Amino acid sequence: MDITKYQKAADEILDRLINAMRGGRAEIHPQSLICAVGALAGYSCQKDVRVMFMKKNGLSEDKVFMIMTDKQGRKFYFGDLINEPLVNEKYSVWSMIGGAVKQHGGKLPDVNDIFRYISYTVGGENFGKPRACEIGDDMGIYLKQLWLPLNEIASRYAEDGELHIIYGIALQKAVYAAGKQMDVTEAARIAMESAVSMSKVDYNSYCK
Repeated sequence: MDITKYQKAADEILDRLINAMRGGRAEIHPQSLICAVGALAGYSCQKDVRVMFMKKNGLSEDKVFMIMTDKQGRKFYFGDLINEPLVNEKYSVWSMIGGAVKQHGGKLPDVNDIFRYISYTVGGENFGKPRACEIGDDMGIYLKQLWLPLNEIASRYAEDGELHIIYGIALQKAVYAAGKQMDVTEAARIAMESAVSMSKVDYNSYCK
């Protein structure tokens, strides 16, 4: 794994995203940035699992995930395999967020509480909306608008199963930047709630 290469990819993604969100010379709203990158980082975890276990090993979707369908017919995916790149691996999204918090000398939020909240809201009107966040939008909006164009960049750099590392590095940088303007623990919580929620969604039914 070439971390230097992945850092370059993360910088390229962030530059593209910041230029798109700035829309002129206005300052980037810190919560907007961490929500956007968090949504991408979370969904990339699911995509990596699909590559490693479905594409490479030929397993069916129901063998890889626990699948829930809501009243609107949207599917949501759960399971330990998604949680590995999300929270358990050395270069997990959560580990990257933790690195940004540590740089500020802050305290990590309760990740178990984050998972409980996401599980409780799945399929409801509050799903995909981080708590106490000024954005108010469903993170699916960011995912729908940003995944395809930005993943073209990430895919040029990432080895199979390692997209989440690029997006995790980008999220680390975004949380660190946000921590200069707001409480870094809150920035980390909002970022992780965005990531966890979008790691669960079916892109085709949720972002249509």
